[in-house]
Amino acid sequence: MSGSAPTYGILLDPSVAEVVPLALDFPDGTSEVAAAAALEDLLTTEPDIEHVTIIVAGQVIGVSSRARLTRLGATLRSVGDGDGATLPGRSAQYRLLRFRCQRCQAELRRVHVDEREPPMCPNGHGEMRLVR
Repeated sequence: MSGSAPTYGILLDPSVAEVVPLALDFPDGTSEVAAAAALEDLLTTEPDIEHVTIIVAGQVIGVSSRARLTRLGATLRSVGDGDGATLPGRSAQYRLLRFRCQRCQAELRRVHVDEREPPMCPNGHGEMRLVR
């Protein structure tokens, strides 16, 4: 992306008008390719998920969907990122972490957690807990 900040627009599904309860939260500076890989991993490992709110550096960017990723196919990768081949197993670059509010069951997925700032329930119930 030659020096510009990622917009993640390629991942967003314009047909989804409202933010959905399940969110995938990325730290600032996450590349679109890394975000796409994490999103693909989430949707592959959790086949019941159809829509995911994308959050970057605490800001809601929009909503992605299984349908959007399916439509994009190989366009998620840039020249030099490989030609669609994947190695067996999980990514060594990140691990999807799953958090849940104990009161309202809101869920959040993250690829990074700063222990000084644990994820908070979007409904104001306090800290979310890691689901093992």
